[in-house]
Amino acid sequence: MITSPLTPEQRTVYWTVAAYDTRGRSVSRSTGLLSVSPARYWHKFWSSRPETARMELAEHTLVTASTLIGFADLPGKGQPTLLPELPAGAHEVKRFFRFARALENGSLTGFGPTVLRTGDDVRYFYEWTVKNQERAQAVRVDVSTLRVLDITLTHYTRELQLADLPDDDTTALMGQLEAEGLYWIPVHESTGPYLRVPLADGSEVTIRRTGAPGREVGYQQTTGDRGDWLAVWGDFNDSSGEVYRSRRDLTRAADTAALAAAVLKCADEHGGCPVLRDAPRQSHA
Repeated sequence: MITSPLTPEQRTVYWTVAAYDTRGRSVSRSTGLLSVSPARYWHKFWSSRPETARMELAEHTLVTASTLIGFADLPGKGQPTLLPELPAGAHEVKRFFRFARALENGSLTGFGPTVLRTGDDVRYFYEWTVKNQERAQAVRVDVSTLRVLDITLTHYTRELQLADLPDDDTTALMGQLEAEGLYWIPVHESTGPYLRVPLADGSEVTIRRTGAPGREVGYQQTTGDRGDWLAVWGDFNDSSGEVYRSRRDLTRAADTAALAAAVLKCADEHGGCPVLRDAPRQSHA
């Protein structure tokens, strides 16, 4: 059972590395790599092998969107689950259902099977849960608090060059944000990549790299250095404010940790990460 509050949209980014021979046959293909360090390692390893003629490096983004629905909105008896249209730039989309339990503060937490493929699966699990509440093996729950989530999973993929991989500081920042319950959205624009951190009140923090890196104590410039951090808060009313700018007296690791702390403080001031909230329940079919 998942016990953390559900968010309206979550993004997971990972990388894959593949090597091919002169005939285009696959020599090696990695599993999904959640860190860039192993992606760099396997790219370097297989690119140096004599049997490798071509390397393929890809970035994958999984976007999970959750929507509250009523039982009447489920596919009918015996009907399949229809898929939404494939968004531009995506190559795969999936749809399924799951249950959530409404908490006293109005937020939702996951309950039961992670994937229910059809409306029949949803109705069967609900009826089974109601009938088995008094049995020893049952997971006891107030069934009046159960809600149905309609979930779509969209998979985006883009090919990269090795130089396009995020640096280690960026991946460390991503991990620190996730550890604090904040999710981030990578954005790729002509002016350069940046991260968006959505907040509960509709505002967001954008995190970018600025020009030349600072010369802080203990800092040594390396090839491919992306520059200093700059985090800015903004909302839809064109209000904005600086959240963090790199300090020249910090090491790179300390600078990244200070950035994460500043973003977390800003998030706390604006309600934290967006959380999927309970809505008036529709009557059962």
